[in-house]
Amino acid sequence: MNSLAEVTLDEEGVAVVAHVRGEVDLSNVEEIRTVLVDAVSHQTECLILDLTSTTYLDSTGVRLVFELAERLQGRRQQLRLVVDDQAVIGRVITLTQLDQRVPLSTTVEEAVQALDRG
Repeated sequence: MNSLAEVTLDEEGVAVVAHVRGEVDLSNVEEIRTVLVDAVSHQTECLILDLTSTTYLDSTGVRLVFELAERLQGRRQQLRLVVDDQAVIGRVITLTQLDQRVPLSTTVEEAVQALDRG
């Protein structure tokens, strides 16, 4: 994967947690898309996208998140974002109204607990 970003995957019950560290931009968005799409099986109920260590998210990264949300919804699966209150990319998420399309949590644990309640 492009050295600007690293994606690591964990399983939390019926959810896949994708931790994205670094920068997401035009140079690596296709590689990240492939990793995320391949990580979600038909048995997965939710993809939790942990962006707490994401330092940059350009318009192609935002478009990727919107596309993931639409794709998962069509498969009756969920997408949840994890963004720290102090995150650099928080402003991008607010300005693009991504937070109105995809549920936000401030920690992975909070996102997993929201699944258990939902």
